[in-house]
This record gives sequence, C-alpha cells and structure tokens, in this order.
Amino acid sequence: MGRNIYTVKSASNGNFAITGRLVYDGTGKVIRKGQSNWASSGEIDRFVLHLEERNPTSFEYDPIGRIKKTIEPTAVGETSPVVVTTTYNSAFETTESHSSGTSKRTVKDAKGEILYVEDFASDGSAAKIGFCYDIAGNRIKKSDLNDSNAMSCPNTLAGVPTKDVSGRNQAYWSYDSFGKLRAQSDPDLGVSSYNYNNFGDLTSQTNAKGVTTTLSYDGLGRILTKNIPEGNIVYTYDSFSGSENSVGRLVRIEDSNQNKTFSYDKLGRVKKETRVILATSSGNPLPTETGGPYITETRYDLLGRVTRIDYPEHPISHARMRACYEYGSAGYISGISVQVNTNGIFPGYCSKDIVENISYNEFGQTSSLILGNGITTSYSYDVKGRMIRLNSSGDVGGNAKTLQDAVYSFNPNNNITNVANNTTDFNTQYDYGYDGLGRLISANGSYLGIAEGNLSRRFQQSFEYAKNGNLSSKRIHDPGSGNITDEWSYQYTNHQVTNIDSSRTGADALTMSYDANGNLTRQRDNVKDLTKRISVDSQDRITQIQDGNNAILGSYWYDESGFRIRRSALEEKNSQFTNVEILYPSKFFGLEFIESENVITSVNNVYLNGVRIAALNEAGALAYYLTDQVDSVSHVLDDEGNTLSQLQYLPYGETFVQRGDLNFSPKFNSQELDRESGFYFYNARFYDPGIARFTSADTLIPDEYNSQAWNRFAYVYNNPIGAKDPTGHAPQDYDAGFKDSSKGIVKGTVDSVKSALSAPTPVNAAVNSAVATAKGAKELYDNRKEVYASAKDFAGKLTSKDDKVRDYAAGQAAAHTMSAVLGGMAGKALGSRLPKPKTDLPGSSGASSATNSVKLNKSLASEAQMKGKGKAIIESDKLERAGNLAKEYGGESKDWAKMTSKSYTAKDGTKFETHWYENSSTGQRVEPKTKLSK
Repeated sequence: MGRNIYTVKSASNGNFAITGRLVYDGTGKVIRKGQSNWASSGEIDRFVLHLEERNPTSFEYDPIGRIKKTIEPTAVGETSPVVVTTTYNSAFETTESHSSGTSKRTVKDAKGEILYVEDFASDGSAAKIGFCYDIAGNRIKKSDLNDSNAMSCPNTLAGVPTKDVSGRNQAYWSYDSFGKLRAQSDPDLGVSSYNYNNFGDLTSQTNAKGVTTTLSYDGLGRILTKNIPEGNIVYTYDSFSGSENSVGRLVRIEDSNQNKTFSYDKLGRVKKETRVILATSSGNPLPTETGGPYITETRYDLLGRVTRIDYPEHPISHARMRACYEYGSAGYISGISVQVNTNGIFPGYCSKDIVENISYNEFGQTSSLILGNGITTSYSYDVKGRMIRLNSSGDVGGNAKTLQDAVYSFNPNNNITNVANNTTDFNTQYDYGYDGLGRLISANGSYLGIAEGNLSRRFQQSFEYAKNGNLSSKRIHDPGSGNITDEWSYQYTNHQVTNIDSSRTGADALTMSYDANGNLTRQRDNVKDLTKRISVDSQDRITQIQDGNNAILGSYWYDESGFRIRRSALEEKNSQFTNVEILYPSKFFGLEFIESENVITSVNNVYLNGVRIAALNEAGALAYYLTDQVDSVSHVLDDEGNTLSQLQYLPYGETFVQRGDLNFSPKFNSQELDRESGFYFYNARFYDPGIARFTSADTLIPDEYNSQAWNRFAYVYNNPIGAKDPTGHAPQDYDAGFKDSSKGIVKGTVDSVKSALSAPTPVNAAVNSAVATAKGAKELYDNRKEVYASAKDFAGKLTSKDDKVRDYAAGQAAAHTMSAVLGGMAGKALGSRLPKPKTDLPGSSGASSATNSVKLNKSLASEAQMKGKGKAIIESDKLERAGNLAKEYGGESKDWAKMTSKSYTAKDGTKFETHWYENSSTGQRVEPKTKLSK
C-alpha cells in the first residue's frame, strides 16, 4: 500500500540505524510504533524485512479516528506501563489523563481558540487559566481562575485597564484595526503602549515606568536607530570599511558601550565579527589596550556547520586560540580540538584534543566521549530515552579513579526521585518528592567525603506552592529527626515576592521592592543586616548594585542585545578586597584585570552543544568541566585529570558542598555566580538561589497553555532537579530540549513587537532562520519580497536578549545558530542530554540558510554531472506529477512517468540522495529534491 514501515539512515561512526517498525490497522492508522535499532551496512542500499517490534508504543482510537489511548513501554523499575487517555467530552472539550492520576482539561470555542486550561494534580487540586479573544481571534485577556469567580471578557473597544493587583494575575491586550498590538497590561510588567508607522513598523514603545523607546527605519523597512535614554543604537547595512559580501546585510551596530562590525562569506554566513568595547573608558582603571578591537573569525563546511573558530587575541601578549570541530558520517559532531599560539599566528591545524571519540546510540543520544585529559564520560538510557546513569572515570596519576557515577530513578511523570552517586573520593545520595503538578516538594541529601576522613554533610528541605506557581513556603528540617528548624513564609503582590517571614528569626526576615516594570530594586536581609540597592536601565538590565551605605558592590555593562560585555566588582583576592574587572568581548573569550596586581589574564571557553566543557588561558593551561543532568558543574579538572574544584548544590542552586579553587566561573546550571550580589547571571536576567526566584519578570511566556508558565518569576516551573534555563527565558527539560516556542505569548503579535524592539540580526541570518526549512530555491526567488518582510519581523527574536536567546529563537525555525552548532547537528552531548536531536536538514546547524541550500544543491548537481550522471538537471520543487511536467516542459505525460533515485557520497563523507524525473524521449531531467540520505 506504499506505507512506510521503517527507514534506514546513516548514524554515527559509519554505522546505520533503522527507525522503529510502524504497524497499521485495517484503516491505515498506526497502532504500534517501535524504537530505533542498529541496522547492517547493506540495508542502506537494499530492503531487508524486519518483523520485530522493539519496545513499542501502542495507540488506540475512537470510532472517528482520534487517538484515545497511548500506552508507553515499561521501563526498568516500573511495575506497569504509563497510559495516557484522551477523553473527548464534546466537540470543544478534551481531557488528557495520565495513569499517575494527573490530567489536563482543555476547552475551545467553535473557532478552535482555547478558552480554558485546567491542570489537575493527583490529589485532586487544580490550577486553571482562562482566555478571551476579539472577533479577529486576537487574545485580549488572560486570567488565573483559581478562585470561585467566573471568567469575564472585556469590551474590546475599552482599551486595557491599569495593572491588575487582584491576585488573579489578569493580563490584557488591545489592538488596532490592522491587528497591531497597541497596549498591554500585565500583572508583572505593568502597562505599556505601542505606536506604528504607515507600513506597520513599530516606531515607539512606552513601558510601565514611562520610558519611551523609539525606532527609525530606512526605505526597505530595516531598523536604522533605536533610541533609548542611555543613548542611540545605530545600525548600518550594505557596506562598511572591511566588511565583505555585505550588500543587503547588517554590517555594523553602534551603541554607547561598544560597536560591532560583521563580514560575511560568499554564502552569507558571518565569518568575522569585530568588537570594540567603549565601556572601558568610562572612568575605570582598565588599560586602554583592553578596548579592542576583538576579532572572532568563523569558518563553515558546505552544510553550514562550524568547522573552525579563531578567538580574539589577548590585548597585551597577543596570544590567540583556534578551535576546530570535526563531524562524523551522519553529521554528528565527533570531536573538538584547539591550538593556542602566542604570537597571533596559527600553524593551520589544531593539535590539542578537548573532546574526542564522541559516540552516539541508535537514537542519536550521546553514549560516550573522551576528554583531552583521558577522562571518559559515558551515558546510559532507559527505554523512554531518560538518562539513568552518568559515569566519568579514567586514569589519574597512574590510578583508576571514578569522578562521578550517578544513577537516576524516576516516577511515572518522568520526575527524578533519586540520585545515587558513588565515586572514589565521595558519595552522595539525593531523594526528591513532587506534587501533582511536577513541582518539587521535598529534598533530602547527604554527602560523605571519603577522601576527607569521612566528612559528613546532610540537608533536608520541603516546599509548598500556590496554584499559580508562587513558592509559598520553604522549610529547613533537621536531617536526623525531620523536625522543622526554620520555615520561610512568602508574601506576594501578584508574582512578586515582597516579604519573607521566618519562624526562627521573625517577620520580615527579607523584604523586597520592585519598579513598575517588575524589576527588583531593593532587597533587605534584616537578619544579616544587609541591603542591596539595585539600579536597572531602560532595558530592564541590572547596571549597578550598592550596599546600604551606597558603596558600589558591582557594576555591569551590556551591548545592544543584552549580552554582558563588562563586569566590575569588589572581590577578595589574596585575603584582601580589590577591584576586579572582567570583559566579555565574545561568549567564547573573556579577560580579567585585577587592579591591585595590574595583571590581565584571559580565558578561552570551549562549548559543546552550547554547554561550556573546557577553558584555556593565554598560556594554554586547561580546565575541564564535568556536569550533571541540568548542566551544573560538579568537577573542574586539570589536563592530568586532577580535581581542581568540586561542588554540590542544594535543589534551587545554593551551594551544599564546595572544595578546592572556587574562582571558576560556571557553577549551577553552568551559569556564572556574581559573588558580590549572590545572584546568578542567566543572560536575559538574574536569579537569586537564596529565595529561588528570578529578580525580574520574564518578557516571554514559553508555554502559554501551561498554567505554571504565566508565573514570570518562578524558576523552571519549580522543578530545579529535572529542568534548567540556559537563556533566562524558557525552562528546558533535561531530557526533552526546549519547549515549543510556537506556543509563545499572544499569537505572535507581541512577538512582532518584541522583534522590532530587539536588535536586528544580520539580514541574511534572519532570512536563513525564517525560511531555510520551508522554501526551495525557486519558491524563495518567487516570493523574495514576502520572505524579506517575514524575515524582518523575525529578526529581533534572534537577538532578544543575548547570544543564547538567539540560539533559542533560531532553533524554533529549525535553523540553529552558533552555540547549537558547537554541539553539532546531532546536538546531544555533554551536559545537554537531548534525546532526539534533529539532523534532517543540510545546513540546519550554524548560520544555515535557504541561499546555502540553493548553492549546496547546485554544487551537488555539478558533482553528480562530473561523475557521469548525464544531462543538465533542472531544479523544480513544484512539479511532481507527470502531467504537470509535460505541461511545463513539453512532451507527453507518459514520457515523464519515470522517476529515478540515486545515492552518492560527497567529499566529506556525507551521503546524499537525488530524485529526478526523466523524459524517456528527450532524456531531459527535472530534479525536485536533493537531500541527506536517511
């Protein structure tokens, strides 16, 4: 019947994998889907029948073909399979029930717009949210419905009300007749308004603090200036001194703190970024040489994957590092190596391995890798793709040593319930409990330092939450008796915690104040008699933190996209406090200047799948990072495998155990801890592990139909054991990758506003990310005007706050940006644990583009012709039937009836498959598709 039952595709290390067998019922519906397995090499060229079904997932349907039951395979430790049942209560209401006792009810209207979402916990409690829409389908209201009041929809002509303080966390939006967002009222962000020009481009926004941002455009609708109180941001296109292949592309960005210049290769990918940091001249002791320029150069292969990065050079010694990336047969990254040169000139190769022999299982998950110091890390997974064991071990000083050997257990909702980690030097044991909404409610931990004379540490904590995701209670228990020794009770205005009372020290142990935009501006610890006064700029970024006596603890500077380029703080060095300046010319490269020592040191960061795995200084001295399931750094190792630093954490990021050198930057979630404030810098905003809340409201709602996602201050939906937040914008499950941002806030209208308010990316990157996965060459050309307009709207999303946010936004368009490339198309590697990385699209990693795909296809066609494939191949992705081909190219339909398929291997070993129709009379060929052979 022509139905697919399984597919053989290239896998890592020259192997082949076969997808799980599909079994159909008599009506053609899939009733069982097996899991992937290894295939023999011969199966890529010939059919081999497989009847076995490996760990199948089963599906049952109702009489009209809707899935009513999904039965998952049973994992080790489970006594029965997990069953998800979907009940269709009516044409507009469905309930999805989990065998663990949780369920989700969704109600829609006749137009398919979701009106209500209710999340039921296993104990019967529920969290409910509701929505209202105007006649055009624009969302005009969201409200928590956790009280007895019914949902009421506003008059669409009345505009938005003032900020809601009722506790129902009601948000409102109003639009003009063209569907453009004109105003919004948010319980955390306050009231803001928007204006547009006649072309629909956003020209100004006024936020809740009364601060107005204005934008101007050129004749093509490209942002020229973004005017903010701190100074103008200026964008230049098409040409600039030293910028190559720049026509139609962004070539320069200038603001009060820095400027950046871009140069492109012939395929439109950024090959050179030059940054000058102007903030170094703002009344500080930094040497003038630290201003730059700092040059980062990138090279790619034909698939758009990064093959080489040349880091900026040290401003004094001129030492510079190069990182080289290698890929396997299926596009999976196989290794990273580096070369450090002290005179800024490279020998042309990378001689020092940072990570090598990265191997993958049949699902594309990382199974093992070897660090440059010889330590091997291996990963084991269960039938559900969950990581159940993480082991790092190797020879250290001539002795076999286990650095981490963590074994994970889960409940039916995929929440981690136990982690047992037995190593050569220490043992840890953690036990966790959750409520019906997957929020952490109990945590018990123990540490036994074998190498420290059996040093013992223990903790016990418990938590309670409101239905809207507010942390309402944090309890500290005596680990021996279980008795409560202190209970923190949180008081809120909407989602902003304003007071924390302590059962041990009294009321108002901590007090917090916020500005109208939802930014923390003051935090007072009455127990420790400490005050933090926090200054925030017009873009809601912390610029300075002072103590109660107005002494400056830390100052911070950012570029136009929110990337932090400088940090200045008082730190303890050699038993005395001194001013420490840290510059970030790029996310790959940093400089530290210690004023009392008058010394500048550099750090070159190496990333694998966006996670920092190693760092080198200007002399080539190495530090390797071992991380856990949420990328928290547990060990820092030197090039011989010796432990330089060891860390363990409490559930929400406070330090539990720390040994050795504490000056290494990445810690909890691999984020940087600013010791002067106690806050972690999460790129888009800051996080306070002490109170387990972010210090400012999130500007994005990553999953609008999740009742917990509308809490803009909560940390990872209150599940810090199984989730992380690399960008500060969106929780990422340890085993599931980013949540679908297509469910982002308010049908994309607000996204368009935020796009305009954010800095535009290079135009080619916007076009690439927006259309690379959906447009063929001919369609791209035919619709070039529409594509450009769409790309312009999309541009800001890619630079909403920082480099990692750009990665996240681009990922939603299935075209990963730079940091994703560093993990390779396979994606799954150290610290990330993404079970099923996407490898389907040539050029989908890095600065991939539709243009790249066009040129790649032409290149492959030329290669095929040179190998004797015959006559000219004409690209066409529209004509698939013989009749259409005859109409377009002449001849009879019968002459176009034959379709031919051929496979071949490119010079880098990647297999490609070409399909074409050939006119049997004339020999003319039409090629609709050239793709990776799977």
